[in-house]
Amino acid sequence: IGGRFELVALAGSGGMGAVYRALDRHSGATVAVKLTSSRGLNPNDMERFVREANLLALLQHPGVVSYVAHGHTPAGYLYLAMEWLDGEDLAARLVRGPLSVRESLLLLRRVADALSLAHRRGIVHRDLKPSNLFLRQGAVERVTLLDFGIARMQSPGASAGVAATQTGHVIGTPEYMAPEQARGERVIGPSADVFALGCVLYECLCGQPPFVAEHVAAQLARVLFEEPAPLRSRRPDVPEPVAGL
Repeated sequence: IGGRFELVALAGSGGMGAVYRALDRHSGATVAVKLTSSRGLNPNDMERFVREANLLALLQHPGVVSYVAHGHTPAGYLYLAMEWLDGEDLAARLVRGPLSVRESLLLLRRVADALSLAHRRGIVHRDLKPSNLFLRQGAVERVTLLDFGIARMQSPGASAGVAATQTGHVIGTPEYMAPEQARGERVIGPSADVFALGCVLYECLCGQPPFVAEHVAAQLARVLFEEPAPLRSRRPDVPEPVAGL
């Protein structure tokens, strides 16, 4: 791929394409290559793919998956090469039970630091959730932010945020969606990522997100109109300052 990346094995697949473990012949390193056929993508999906690559290229941080290269092949495939990560995502880790308070705060600090860089660069992630947080070698202190597929760059001078929706569509994951996203507002700012990070911290400590429902409409209604159960009612050993946070 691109005269550089030798595909070794399929690592996973989804609606927009597949991810392969690959060898970077330039560096000798193992990388992840996201590959999709442009023939099967609508213009919005193609734009999303290219935007993710361009945004990742702007973010060099130990808490963000590293960009390597991107481009397209003569056969009509788009590709994005990133560093290869070994470990598991936070969603898989939480299946086995909540984190300790110490582990949760270590994770919080690292993700907040990575988001701070993104926000300083004008980038809003918009889909922060456990499956987009990868634990290198299973270590919470080495958590790494993935998937900037629906992230957006703020336009110069736009302090309020970035366009969040296509008409009639709400973009994000309901369990971690900020109220302004749930309302379908067209402009979403960094505070939406902060809200989602709060939901992730709550889940790390309690084992479930603060807003849970059986279908999307009820989920969004809870985000908009209800308060979550107090954290200490579900996890009494959490110190008051952490519950307040």
